[in-house]
Amino acid sequence: MPENLWELVEASLDRYREKTAWVARGPKGRRTETSYAQLHSYAEGLAASLRELGVAQGDHVGILSSNGPHWGAAAFGVWKLGAVVAPMHAGNSDEELQTQAKALTPKLILYHGANRGLAGTVEIILDGERADNAPAAAASAGEEAVRLYTSGSTGNPKMVRLSHGNVIANVVAASRVDINISPGDRFLSLLPLSHAMEMTGGMLLPFYCGATVVLPRVIAANEILQAMEEEQITLMIAVPRLFRNIMLGMEKRFREGGALLRAYVALLRGLPAPLTRMLNAPLRRKFGGRINCWLSGGSRLDPQIGRYFRELGFPLIQGYGLTECSPVVSVQSKFDPVIESVGEPLQGVEVRIEKPDDSGAGELWVRGPNVMLGYVDDRQTREVMHDGWYKTGDIARLVDGRKIVLTGRSKRLIVTEAGKNVYPEDLEIMLERHPDLKEAGVVEVDVRPAAVLAIDEPDQLDKARAIIKEFNSRVSSHNHIVRYAIVDELPRTPLGKVALKDLPAIFDANEVKR
Repeated sequence: MPENLWELVEASLDRYREKTAWVARGPKGRRTETSYAQLHSYAEGLAASLRELGVAQGDHVGILSSNGPHWGAAAFGVWKLGAVVAPMHAGNSDEELQTQAKALTPKLILYHGANRGLAGTVEIILDGERADNAPAAAASAGEEAVRLYTSGSTGNPKMVRLSHGNVIANVVAASRVDINISPGDRFLSLLPLSHAMEMTGGMLLPFYCGATVVLPRVIAANEILQAMEEEQITLMIAVPRLFRNIMLGMEKRFREGGALLRAYVALLRGLPAPLTRMLNAPLRRKFGGRINCWLSGGSRLDPQIGRYFRELGFPLIQGYGLTECSPVVSVQSKFDPVIESVGEPLQGVEVRIEKPDDSGAGELWVRGPNVMLGYVDDRQTREVMHDGWYKTGDIARLVDGRKIVLTGRSKRLIVTEAGKNVYPEDLEIMLERHPDLKEAGVVEVDVRPAAVLAIDEPDQLDKARAIIKEFNSRVSSHNHIVRYAIVDELPRTPLGKVALKDLPAIFDANEVKR
């Protein structure tokens, strides 16, 4: 096992030096490729430049860049010096970046594109001719490697400290799940590298396995689908919203297609799973034809969406993780019969359900080599750590002893005046099954659930009334939505999840008065 992240990445950069590490799709069909060997040279050059600037082991170095070779080379150069990577999200506002920089207090900030008015910035220059002849720092597995500023989806900013050993354990364990990642795989990079999920699962994991990462021109539905087909993407990590949109697009094509297409789709859905996966090649070709697996994470996937793709023979699975766990806790196996689960814990990771209720649901605790060193704020650390166990704040139950099924967030749980538990995540999934609704967010108002509905229709009010009426007819009275607001779009975090902390204010500003 490598001792630090430079050892992990240097071994792969050397082993796969002739392979393509990154493909960047440009306008008018242009593509730029960066090999593992080039990336190695760029990282060495940046390490030499950082050394001259006085960066030493233990220093914090900010990285402000879009996904790609600049980000990767910067991180690898920092790790060669035994310094700490402090990612900054390029999609944040200038004010948010100033707040983040003040909290992270980096020695300097490496940037590509624009420095956004931040102090202490140094442009990332990819120089493949410059070598860093000094030996790499001997950072130990227990030393801090990454410091991530996270406000989460509900606010309460924290700075998570991950060690070299935390991230390495996560990468190695993730490489051993039954997805069987190989040098022939091609990842589509959709999430920001400033987030733990993409840094670990979308960069370090594919590079550890010798795979190629493809960068789309823009994060837009048409470009994603085009990139999947043209680049023969085999692996993709995305939030549930993308898979819902793909499902709706496929359904639209099936409805508008001829009788032969509809008969073919009906046949696939009626076949045993192995036969479906053998005969669905015409559908798979639209997505590159070489799908290994699609992974949904970031929030709960509607089981109906998972079932939809499974019936068509597409390997859509779920994963579960948190920044504090480097971030992956569990990954579902392909075509897992427990479709609503987020899989079993990775090798070496333990989970337990604390204080389960009669249904077996309680707070999920995690322990393992992937669990963070702690937050920068010791008080925040004490609130979530107990004897090596990290308290996730997620409500879950275990099926078959190890498969995790999430039911909600403890901080989002609504307890009505009658003592009934309301799980907002469940209500959101059910609301979003209505074809006229883009998205829904559920908030607590006067000890009852209320909804913020994103509707992209000219007759928003009539649509909203019909959606709420239909929803209330299907759920128990304590889950009824009586008050609701209408918006065009829900607020989002940099990861693409709904920014839950902003929903109460948005509800107040847009509530439909009865």
